[in-house]
Amino acid sequence: MPFSGSLVSGVSGLENHQIMMDAIGNNIANINTIGYKSQRVTFSEAFDQVLRNGTGPSSLSGGTNPIQLGLGMTVQSIDSLMSQGNLETTGQNTDLALQGDGFFAVNLNGSQYYTRAGAFQFDAEGRLVDPGTGAIVQGKVADSQGNLPVGSAISNITIPFGQKSPAKASTYIKLTGNLDSSQTPLGTIMQSNSVYAVDNGTFDVNGLLAADNGGGNNHVITGMVPDSTTFTMTADGKTNTYTYVSVDSGTGKGDFHSLQDLINEINYGLNQQYGGSSPITAAMNSTNGTISFTNTGAATHTIQITSTNPVLQSAMGSPSVTTLAASGGSLSTQQFSHVATSSDLMTNLRNSIGTSLGLAVNDAININGKVNNQSITQTSFQVAGTSTYGDLAKTVNAAFGISNSTGTTIDPQSGALTVSADGGTAHAISNVDITDGTTTTAKFNSVFSASPGDWNQTQAATDVQQNISTTIYDSLGNQYDVTLAFTRDVTRPNTWTWKASATSPAVVTGGGSGTAVFNNDGSLNTFTFDDGSTTLQLNPRGVGNAANLSANLISLNLQAGSAGDFSGLTQMSGASTTVSGQQDGYGLGILNSMSIDKNGKINGQFSNGTTRTLGEVMVATFDNPGGLVRQGGNLYSASASTGNAIIGEAGTAIPTQIVSGALEQSNVDLATEFSNMIVAERGFQANAQVITASNQLLSALVNIAQ
Repeated sequence: MPFSGSLVSGVSGLENHQIMMDAIGNNIANINTIGYKSQRVTFSEAFDQVLRNGTGPSSLSGGTNPIQLGLGMTVQSIDSLMSQGNLETTGQNTDLALQGDGFFAVNLNGSQYYTRAGAFQFDAEGRLVDPGTGAIVQGKVADSQGNLPVGSAISNITIPFGQKSPAKASTYIKLTGNLDSSQTPLGTIMQSNSVYAVDNGTFDVNGLLAADNGGGNNHVITGMVPDSTTFTMTADGKTNTYTYVSVDSGTGKGDFHSLQDLINEINYGLNQQYGGSSPITAAMNSTNGTISFTNTGAATHTIQITSTNPVLQSAMGSPSVTTLAASGGSLSTQQFSHVATSSDLMTNLRNSIGTSLGLAVNDAININGKVNNQSITQTSFQVAGTSTYGDLAKTVNAAFGISNSTGTTIDPQSGALTVSADGGTAHAISNVDITDGTTTTAKFNSVFSASPGDWNQTQAATDVQQNISTTIYDSLGNQYDVTLAFTRDVTRPNTWTWKASATSPAVVTGGGSGTAVFNNDGSLNTFTFDDGSTTLQLNPRGVGNAANLSANLISLNLQAGSAGDFSGLTQMSGASTTVSGQQDGYGLGILNSMSIDKNGKINGQFSNGTTRTLGEVMVATFDNPGGLVRQGGNLYSASASTGNAIIGEAGTAIPTQIVSGALEQSNVDLATEFSNMIVAERGFQANAQVITASNQLLSALVNIAQ
């Protein structure tokens, strides 16, 4: 064997360990290179000489092994380790990282390359590129509707600037929420002028109307203070004083509450004064409500009436001494009237100044008016001798078809006839006209007729209404506000009517009103259109409007929910929360921003609130990714050993996810590289020693010849 064999082996060891050191150096150099995949060097033994071949066994001897002598080592392979690198968040949505196997496909100068480095940006032409190399990212570009081509070859991903999302006409409005079943519609309340009635002496003095029936001295008695206000009667110089109280304690106790109480006290005091039978008597005239002081004796007598309440004193007569002539001389007070009540006779009614309304037995009172602007059928009320104010109220109530528990009443403070209609504008009362059709009784008619000032509306009829509005769009992207006004139908249970309107110039041309009926549990029963339509139709141009001639007519499906369901409109007790949940139209939109999802789809967000797929970044895999050829610039090219690239959508065809806003870091493990560096260094040193030892042997051989 020549001495040079060991030298050759040592030299091969030096050379190949140097290659290992080169790979380690390259790995460490790319410790911060995004998408970089580390390399690994493997060695193999090199055989060059066979000193003796092996022999097979025979019957006389066993077999022998071959004798071989190697001539060093060689590089078996330099492998790319495709293990996953760590992901680092960058926040830039065009930075892409692959979580799993695969590569981004890019095109540079017409050639196809592959990379794990996803630091991409859009260039001036809207192409997604690697700004370091100019390589264009490959994938699919969506059409104007956001549809990706199926089965087509990949191409440059290009998202032109200024992309628009075309307007879309609304096709439906989804109605959700609750219509409050507990809300009560208000009814009309009409009130006539004040009404009084002839006082029979039994009512509280405080509040009585005292009138001289001439219109010049009419006033209501006020300021009567219980246990303080007094009334004094002086007859022939003898004075008796009586005190006003809240509750009369009986005749002879010196107190009074009503006029009859006072009359009883006066007569009692006079009888006491004149020995049990007074020539002067006080009496209530039930016909006109006056009190008469009459002298039935043969001699004249004098009386004087005073009170600490000036109104009562004026009503009862002059405070000066009055002489009552013998045998019938008398003094009459003003006519007293109390606030009319339901039990007062119609013939006893008076107006606010105490003047009789002039009704007589057999008068026919005609009752007219309107309900919901429709005239009612005239109703007549025949005045009988026993007819009361309450009887008139009942007739008025029936004439207007009022069904509520309040109905037509007499106001306890003013005696006014008060008509309280059923709730809602459908029952709204107007033009109330109650007149005497038998005779011309101006006084009665001035209280209850339809003349201005006779009736005062203290409450207007209102409906329980809930308005909902939503903005819809026509085919050109013009906006219109559509309002649906839901009104509780007071004539039918669990029923609401609705009416649609739209902002100008749009007009409702069909399906503009209808009814929503609910079940007893509050769920929707039916939602119908009055004209038999199935949609709400609008003309966005307006009738006779030449503007927007190119906009299509709008047909809206009103989605109120399914029968028996609670997901749409409901009617339950609680706040009305009816809202327009959704509509599907929108106006023209300009591309505002983009995002890339885990499947590589590039989604554009437009100014009109819509999102549309603009393209898709595709992922390539290989049967043997280790066979890829490094081309520099983080690029790889396919080779014969890789097989054809398999290109598909991330997360579906290829089980790899794309992470937007992140980059994959180098997969170099520095600790491993340092360990390998030590191994390479020791191998290099050992092979150097082999060369040194071989050199010494050669030197000794040369020295033998000397």
